[in-house]
Amino acid sequence: MTIVLVHAAWHSPWHWHRVRAELSTPTVTVDLPSCDGRRGDMHDDASEIRRVLDEHDEVTVVAHSYSGVPVTEAAAGHPSVRHLVYLAAYNADLDETVAGFLPPDPAEPNVRPDTDLEPTPDGLLRFRPDRAVDVLFHDCPDPRAAVRHMRETNPVVIGQAPRAIAWQQTPSTYAVCTADRATAVSVQRRLATRADHVVEIDSGHSPFLARPRQVADIILAAHSSTTAA
Repeated sequence: MTIVLVHAAWHSPWHWHRVRAELSTPTVTVDLPSCDGRRGDMHDDASEIRRVLDEHDEVTVVAHSYSGVPVTEAAAGHPSVRHLVYLAAYNADLDETVAGFLPPDPAEPNVRPDTDLEPTPDGLLRFRPDRAVDVLFHDCPDPRAAVRHMRETNPVVIGQAPRAIAWQQTPSTYAVCTADRATAVSVQRRLATRADHVVEIDSGHSPFLARPRQVADIILAAHSSTTAA
């Protein structure tokens, strides 16, 4: 079996490198066209994920943050997918979008578009580097390196909903990041009720850098449960 790792908006495959080093199982990463310069939308991201899935016989798919939406679409009905791991991710339902998941308490830590994000002259959306250090990577060993590997994202993805729902048929694990400043913990706990298994990580939004061993253990536990079944 193979583990497929899917990065979030503004991120890149590089952000998985510490987790990949902890995994003995073969891994591959997906590079999402919404933030690699191809200006793709969420459905293009789902198509790219599905293309990678088509290359493997049995996979566990790991989604971080935004990528929960295209993973949910891409993995639906795919014969290779055995388990889904949502890492502080949006395991959205039909007609649900990232933009629609707001915490009930406006004061709860969450991405603040007016202070954290800024448009670029060519119509993309940039996460301000100084804010990324505090919001995304505050507990990571080298937040400046993490920021250097960030990229601009097509803003349309934030308002797009999946056309198919994988977690309704495929076993899933949800990892709640209890010190997250980007995706409200209350939102994560609500989304986690859709998963078969729920775990918690004492981490900010980027446990793949801050807690790579723990993330690897969660992935391997999900992977092993599927293999054993």
